[in-house]
Amino acid sequence: MESPLSRPRAAAPAPRELGPDDPTRVGRYRIEARIGEGGMGAVYLGRDPGGRAVAVKVVRPDLAGNKVFLARFHDEAANAERVASFCTAQVLEHGEDLGLAYMVTEYIEGPSLLDHVTGTGPLSPGMLHGVAVGVAAALVAIHSAGLVHRDLKPSNVLLSISGPRVIDFGIARALDAASSHTRTGQVVGTPGWFAPEQITANRITTAVDVFAWGCLVAFAASGRNPFGQGSFELLAARAVHAEPELGELPEPLSRLVRSALRKDPEQRPSARDLLLALVGGAGDADVSHTLGASWTTPPVPRPDVTSRDAGGAAPMPHPPAGGAVPVPGSPGGGVGAGPVPHPATAPANELAQTAPSPESERLQQLPHAPTTPSHGTAPPPLRRVRRAPLIGAAALAVVLVAAAGAYFLTRPDDDHRGSNTGAVATGFPAEPMLVRIDTASGWPEDCHADIGTYTPGAAAPTTLVGGPACDVLPERSPDGKYIAFTRTVDGATSAQVMNADGSGVHKVADIAGGRVTWSPDGTRLAYMGGSGGTRQIYTVALATGAVTRLTDDGSAKDDPMWSSTGRIAFWSKKDGAEQIYTLDPDHPSRAWTRLTKDGVRSVDPEWSPDGTKIAYTRGPSATSEIWVMNADGSNARALTTGGLHDMDPGWSRNGRWLCYVRGPVAAPVIHAVRADGTGDRVLTPAGHVLGHPSWS
Repeated sequence: MESPLSRPRAAAPAPRELGPDDPTRVGRYRIEARIGEGGMGAVYLGRDPGGRAVAVKVVRPDLAGNKVFLARFHDEAANAERVASFCTAQVLEHGEDLGLAYMVTEYIEGPSLLDHVTGTGPLSPGMLHGVAVGVAAALVAIHSAGLVHRDLKPSNVLLSISGPRVIDFGIARALDAASSHTRTGQVVGTPGWFAPEQITANRITTAVDVFAWGCLVAFAASGRNPFGQGSFELLAARAVHAEPELGELPEPLSRLVRSALRKDPEQRPSARDLLLALVGGAGDADVSHTLGASWTTPPVPRPDVTSRDAGGAAPMPHPPAGGAVPVPGSPGGGVGAGPVPHPATAPANELAQTAPSPESERLQQLPHAPTTPSHGTAPPPLRRVRRAPLIGAAALAVVLVAAAGAYFLTRPDDDHRGSNTGAVATGFPAEPMLVRIDTASGWPEDCHADIGTYTPGAAAPTTLVGGPACDVLPERSPDGKYIAFTRTVDGATSAQVMNADGSGVHKVADIAGGRVTWSPDGTRLAYMGGSGGTRQIYTVALATGAVTRLTDDGSAKDDPMWSSTGRIAFWSKKDGAEQIYTLDPDHPSRAWTRLTKDGVRSVDPEWSPDGTKIAYTRGPSATSEIWVMNADGSNARALTTGGLHDMDPGWSRNGRWLCYVRGPVAAPVIHAVRADGTGDRVLTPAGHVLGHPSWS
């Protein structure tokens, strides 16, 4: 099994300059750069009138228009002001400006606990005790204000020069309130860090934060989540039924962590009990003495390492939950080198245990934020709610990104499969995508599927060709006039072609399953055909029906995809695990070129429109991710990092976005993400199951 500390990481991208859709001023704050985004909105580096750096979180427009969310948003911000500032972060201001809801927080310097442990390994004994004390102290302050964090995890603990600081509490409740009128049986949390009662949808109390504290301390000590890695079902089942693996924890931490991880919330200690046991008192002086005796400024993690949330959350830099809090101008180019948005990420590991039964709850990730509407220089704010000077601090401090790591656990009878909210933001592809439309359950063993189109933001897809056949894997011709797809009827599979409007359906060739792909000039299709028990790659000329065999070897292979430059990419087990190769269809006798060489399962290759890059599915099926590499195999990097069975990537026509599917094979959810790994969002409309998305 792969270790989360040994897994290769892509270098964190630099902060992005403001685009035409980004505001240059929000309220009284000048906006300088875009440093992240989450399910609730965008996060910017700003300056107050005095020049102090602040984090400005702008709620995405659809949530800002949700009265339930907006009321709770401001209520929770006001509650955060009551929280004692020790070991938390300050909320400086919140309000509304030109229809935008926003929150301003202090800009804290220091890596997250997740970044530090992922980049440099488990904490030293002194720092471990300091984190345990500091986080417990923060929870005492939060709970004393009548709040529950609900999403405590390593990416929400910042290791500042003065000690650990807990961020991002409160917003989970606002998000829950905003969604409860449309979805039932749900709670908010992050797989790997939530308590059993969050999974079973029982009453949420401060005990969920104590449970998360136990997971967090165990992670800080070992670099591993005490409930391991795997799919969301597996993590949920372990949290409810399995005992944690804590390794070697010193006393009294071992005893306290075990008590914090009890399944029954009534049997867990309170945060105050934890703090008393750790420092022998409950005052700031006791906590300060403990931290002062143990705390050292954490070193900067390696610049080639980005945040990976062991539970499958989508960490981001502070102010968004997850990344390191940037230190402008510091050396190293990694954490501390500036505001760095981290792609959502989690280790992709083989499942170590059997997944739970179908009765277990499904997991859905919230859509990431659309681009904020363009504003230019804003006039005086319409409304602003200010915090009284220097009153308390708030771990709500990174309000917008609780959603970056927040997941909804929905009951099996909840047919909501995603939200198209924000799918039609400025700059997002407007063209419809081709999709497989499931007309009944049972995929893939029992297929009931039509071919259609879906325009992101629409309430439902449009069917192009329907009927009793199993029609899947649509691919548009280079000129856009035709659509090829795979049809199965009574066990026989064929390649079909029809006009773009769904008319003129006709069979082109009998095939052995899998997808078909167009040649750059639109005159041929490549497909998988059977030969001697081993499938091979063939092409067929549409005008003449002439068939050409391109491969003749004994290795398993599939997923041919023709590039605009003329080469065909596919995967083969020629050298062991599934790896991606290319061949020249006009000279099939020439040697293949192997692109992936790390031995990790790699399938579903998809060429970018200009033929310079390939997106593909990487990793074991249950925890696969979408990766991108150059056409020669260089610069391979993770595009999605949720570890939630991501597959079937497809490029937009301008090459700036990719669509893909995430989640259970029988009920996938279509997502879209920018080619730089940002802006991930859900596209599937509620009440529909769509698969095999194809934009180009």
